[in-house]
Amino acid sequence: MKALKWVLVAALIAGCTQTKKPQTMHEQSTTEWNHARAAIYYSLAKQQYESTEFDKSRQSVDQAITLEPKNVPALLLSAKLFIEGNQLEAAERQLDQVRATDVKNAEADYLSGIVYQRWQMPALALTHYISACDKAPAELAYVMARAEMQVTLDRTSEALELLQSKVQYFDHSAAIRDAIGQLLVDQGKYAAAVDMFRQAALLADGDNSIHERLGLAMYYARQYHDAADTLGLLTSSPSYAKRADILLALGDAQMHLERWHDALNSFQAASEADPSSETWLKTAEAAMQLGDLHWSLISINKALAIDSTNSKAEIMLGYLRLKENRLADSLSAFIAANRLDPKDSLSVTMTGYVYEKRGMKKEAVECYNRALVLHPGDELAVQLLQKING
Repeated sequence: MKALKWVLVAALIAGCTQTKKPQTMHEQSTTEWNHARAAIYYSLAKQQYESTEFDKSRQSVDQAITLEPKNVPALLLSAKLFIEGNQLEAAERQLDQVRATDVKNAEADYLSGIVYQRWQMPALALTHYISACDKAPAELAYVMARAEMQVTLDRTSEALELLQSKVQYFDHSAAIRDAIGQLLVDQGKYAAAVDMFRQAALLADGDNSIHERLGLAMYYARQYHDAADTLGLLTSSPSYAKRADILLALGDAQMHLERWHDALNSFQAASEADPSSETWLKTAEAAMQLGDLHWSLISINKALAIDSTNSKAEIMLGYLRLKENRLADSLSAFIAANRLDPKDSLSVTMTGYVYEKRGMKKEAVECYNRALVLHPGDELAVQLLQKING
């Protein structure tokens, strides 16, 4: 019995290890013909996909897969078409087929990452993007997708570390440097962001969106000369001429450079593009620096007409009345500002300053002390209190 058992086992093993029966010449010819036809259909489907003729591309790629079911490029293109049509389950089935045929295929993992991202499953999407990166580390799209998912999962430091480790590898890529710059801005590292955006701008000459981020990073980094030059050039183009946020940043940079006329022009342009309380107050501030109190008052009134609860507008009005030596009106404005924002120490300090100007020392001291309670170490309140007590 033992001998018979081992004979059966040996026969079973031999049966398992037998090679497939060689193809006949006819079968081999049919396989080669199907392969050639599948390649033609795939090539046509690819052209149609790139021309966004998705329906035609679907018909062609299905023909290719029918002729050659394990044609990896055709399966990948089919998955892309399913993704375009938001048929995500069908796309993932195609991608599973690719992995079953070619376990080292990176694109299948990348496309699965897109599928899971669409399904709002970022952790699984990240797993697939990491796998794609491991299989094809030279593909920038895979690296960028991985970093994007890390940011989505609040793993920003990991995303930044990843991109910074790859920046020299992709030495001609503006996109990776732009992404690093944005992450550095999010972390408040504005000077480092400026360096990255500079490199990105050189590599992507003519991309205004990068120049926009560069100019704003310069402004946040207090590099006001460079910010004014970059943002000023940007606002000379039609697409940025009415961007109130860019005009406000440009005006602020010009204010720091004491270019009052330029700042007023920038703020007025911002006010025309977006007549908000903020833009009118900035206009009022620049006009006041130029001594144009009439235009400053008009701008303040416009700001208050838009938002009557804006405490900053009342503070600005208080400053203006102070310049006109209308102390009673100035005091009323500062008191109104404090009423609108009781936690603001500046309005309290300025109320005290007007009291002091009117010879009301006791009331002034009370205001300075109250400002220091609201904001311990407030420099203006400390200086005024020391002066009045000195």
